[in-house]
Amino acid sequence: MKILTIIGSPRKKGNSYQAAKKLEDEMKKKGHYQFEYLFLQDAHLEACKGCFNCVSRGIEFCPLKDDLQLIQDKMEEADGLVMVSPVYVMNISALLKNFIDRMAYLCHRPAYHGKKALVVCTTGGMGAKETLKYMDMITEAWGYQVAGKCSMVTAPWPPTTSLKEKNTIALEKSAKKFDKSLKNIEKEKFDGLKVGVKNYLSFRIFQTMSENVKEYMPADYHFYQEKEYYILAKIGIPTKILTSILLKLVFFIMRDMGPGDEKNQ
Repeated sequence: MKILTIIGSPRKKGNSYQAAKKLEDEMKKKGHYQFEYLFLQDAHLEACKGCFNCVSRGIEFCPLKDDLQLIQDKMEEADGLVMVSPVYVMNISALLKNFIDRMAYLCHRPAYHGKKALVVCTTGGMGAKETLKYMDMITEAWGYQVAGKCSMVTAPWPPTTSLKEKNTIALEKSAKKFDKSLKNIEKEKFDGLKVGVKNYLSFRIFQTMSENVKEYMPADYHFYQEKEYYILAKIGIPTKILTSILLKLVFFIMRDMGPGDEKNQ
């Protein structure tokens, strides 16, 4: 199986890379995995201009022509994604944030359902929880099933023996979860992905919204037409019934979020 590891650190051989290499070593004890490393520091990714074209009209209308499509091709080819970032001021690195901004449309039109992800951060002590929560939310929004979250404490001084053991245990647990999730891919393809209320409700919210705002968001409208879900999946009758009830409640709460009478000038 192929795993793409995206390193968000500006330091190519820093703590984030070292954590990723240890994860690779642990994963290769469990199966035949082929790792590829992509360093955002080396990628030609211009800063997002905030034009909203990728979301409203489609990624092909992004005015920036650089390495983004190359990276997305690698993500599509891989069975799993490992996203790694150092914690900078309680959050991900600027390199990784710009990459995520450039992929904004995927939060509306996810492309990686059926694939697995693991998110990893390295920290001097604080911010791991907040950073992993954000990384988890983003990769899940892109369609990945996030198998686990792992933080490694890497202070700028020699670690204690106890800290080394804690980091090793955290890494081993994450590798075990990621390995189990990856090995389940073929079964899910054969049996069909089981979709719960949370994920199906999210899909139906975007699908319904795309119909309501098709004049403003044509890319979403065309993406969601005639879809029962993002990919072939098992959606139970109880899930559909409960989702239809919750959908009405959600749109009642969001009643002021739709287009008003006055069009944008």
